[in-house]
Amino acid sequence: MSKTILLVDDDQRLRDLLKDYLKEKDFKVYTSQDFLEAKEILNFFIFDLIILDRMMPSGDGIDLITHVKKTSDTPVIMLTAMGEDNNKIQGLKTGADDYVPKPFEPEELYLRINNLLKLYENLNKLELKIVFGDYIFDTKTNSLKKNNKELYLTEGENNLLLKLINKRNDILSREELADKEFDESELRKVDVGITRLRQKIENTPKHPQFIKTIRGKGYMLVCREIWFLKKLFLCHYLEDL
Repeated sequence: MSKTILLVDDDQRLRDLLKDYLKEKDFKVYTSQDFLEAKEILNFFIFDLIILDRMMPSGDGIDLITHVKKTSDTPVIMLTAMGEDNNKIQGLKTGADDYVPKPFEPEELYLRINNLLKLYENLNKLELKIVFGDYIFDTKTNSLKKNNKELYLTEGENNLLLKLINKRNDILSREELADKEFDESELRKVDVGITRLRQKIENTPKHPQFIKTIRGKGYMLVCREIWFLKKLFLCHYLEDL
């Protein structure tokens, strides 16, 4: 299936040249001559990649990058004039994934596009697993397994564990863990839920290794993160506790 690209540049000659070249490479290319028009297009279409000029009479490319990255993970290649090192750095800090200095060969841009699209495709295949002891929590299916066997959790226990996982290795207060506007009874429910979770996942619930009580502050799930690609280890432990 052809990938779709939005090309934003005020230079009509360059737009036409790149559009024709990329169409020959089996891309679907939409073009825009200014940032306002580009924002309108982005309200109605989803693109696999965006190419935009850093500086145009209608505005600064940084603003469009900020707009794009607020709502999507669409990769962005920024076109810059030679010698605009500060602009390159600012663009990359804002969220541009790559930059191509002008003038450039269309083939160079094509190769950068392909490399970036492949990178994003691989990132989309990544699965994050949260590991504590013999337990693995799959963030894609929200399931907890031990030795490849799924562990049954009640809805309340699962919700509580999800909150701890979303703030893993960080402290959550009892109030943050409560499901409703909290009063003392709701806070006691949190304590009961933590106790039940510990009974299911801790070898010694009274001396927990994973769900720690932080005195006077709340609870913390101590774990490590592993990234998988097609069920194979892809990269290193992000944190080894």
